[in-house]
Amino acid sequence: MAQFKDMETEEGMLLWRECFKKHIEILHTHEINIRNCGFERPIKLYPLLAAIIEDSISLDILATHFRINQCYVISRALLERVINLSYLLYSSEEEYSSFVEYTKNKAARSLSRKIEIDGVEKVRLNFANENYQLSEDYSKAVERFTSPNGREIPRWTKLNIDKRADFLDKKSGKNLLLHVLMIYADASEALHGTLYGALFHLGIFVPGTDLDSAADQNKQKFNSLSFLYFMASSAIGTLLFCFREHGVDLSDAYEEADNIFNLAAEESGLAHEARQ
Repeated sequence: MAQFKDMETEEGMLLWRECFKKHIEILHTHEINIRNCGFERPIKLYPLLAAIIEDSISLDILATHFRINQCYVISRALLERVINLSYLLYSSEEEYSSFVEYTKNKAARSLSRKIEIDGVEKVRLNFANENYQLSEDYSKAVERFTSPNGREIPRWTKLNIDKRADFLDKKSGKNLLLHVLMIYADASEALHGTLYGALFHLGIFVPGTDLDSAADQNKQKFNSLSFLYFMASSAIGTLLFCFREHGVDLSDAYEEADNIFNLAAEESGLAHEARQ
């Protein structure tokens, strides 16, 4: 019987860490090809790619120091940016325009901020003097994202993240939707400061976990890190696939990343489980 590097072991965790590091290296090596590809959308959306690379490096640093709770938070940012960037490569002109206009809307609104409680203004910050006038395109963006009752419209697309992930899974054959399911809600709880959000990564709510057992604690730690590395590697692979689909010359970057991922899946036993 084959001897696998199980995700719950240190050996398995290190396997997926190396897989993730190689994906970061591939993305970093080929970002110049994306930046200079000559296609409008990949170039205009380059800031998202730069943020994805930064998220990936940050996740690697946090995971190396076993800061697992914060790993979930940064993984959510990484995952959502990958989904948005990949989706926008396929989206209609109307939806792409909405994303750009949403950016202008948020920039304009950021110049004047306030908090009201029960109709009473408690605090306000103004970052422009009273003589400052928004340019017409920014004013129109604010109008576009203001509802009839005067409230800000908080989304640039009608498709929630689940539907965007599902759309990309159908294109790429990957499984971003699983990653959304496993990360998004827990990361939200961590961000919102709940007790669950401070504890979930310890395995406290996993049936059968013995918190007094060092072996169980290590299994939980290594399994969580293995999954986070697995998720991030898969997400980067999806992004490379989408760039390639839209004519960006990545040489053999996608194939290289895919082969590295598949090899890790074989060595960890995940591919074997999937075939059963």
